[in-house]
Amino acid sequence: MSAKVALQLNAVLGLASTAAAGAMISMVLTNPMELASRIAEHEYGAVAMAVVHQLVGWLHVLLRFI
Repeated sequence: MSAKVALQLNAVLGLASTAAAGAMISMVLTNPMELASRIAEHEYGAVAMAVVHQLVGWLHVLLRFI
């Protein structure tokens, strides 16, 4: 694998992890009790779906302006 491909993969993974962290922080700030109860009940799938839903919402708003 060339260095260029490795750097591009690193950039994509960095952007994805930054977006996921931003979505999680947004959910913690807007609805902390529901998120805490989901994690306490070990419903990690629901938390992951909420993060994906948040990211899709952000993408939808971003694409509306393009």
